[in-house]
Amino acid sequence: MDSRICYVMFIASLLLCLSSSPAPFANARASPIVRGVCKQARDKLGRDYKQCIRALWRDTPVRLASNLKDLDIAILKLALANAGQSKAFFESMLNTTNSVKGTKAIKQCVRSHDFALGGFVFTIQGVNDGDKSSSEVLTQVQDEFVGCERALTLDRVQLPNLLSAKHFLTILFRDVALLVTSQL
Repeated sequence: MDSRICYVMFIASLLLCLSSSPAPFANARASPIVRGVCKQARDKLGRDYKQCIRALWRDTPVRLASNLKDLDIAILKLALANAGQSKAFFESMLNTTNSVKGTKAIKQCVRSHDFALGGFVFTIQGVNDGDKSSSEVLTQVQDEFVGCERALTLDRVQLPNLLSAKHFLTILFRDVALLVTSQL
């Protein structure tokens, strides 16, 4: 009876340790291809390695990707989804009565995210078709995001935390996708 209690306590302690500090284990579970891409994002773009791993590794298609093409498409789909959510948030800001300040900037961001949505779809098709020039569209998407951020800064528009996080992830995924797309 005493050994059963010790065994249960040991298992409970082990589970508690594993669940309380997921970051080191998340990195250990990440595939070599994802770790390599996040290292490139860190080295070439100054992106936070752990943030990159955490953001990408949550997605099942990313975890299942066994080559750069599959990984690129999975990341582009993440960028597409986040850009769509960000655009919807910006559109909802236009429909609220208290967003009179910054309306011009918010409209710019809606247009920028609309362009990004088309750009991500185009790039996914280009990657599927083996089009080497599809990475150029991702550069244009970045220019649109810069225009959005510049307009928000000029109009002193503070984004809600959720929108800010979605926008950040969209840009992270765009950056990583550009690295991968340029290697195909």
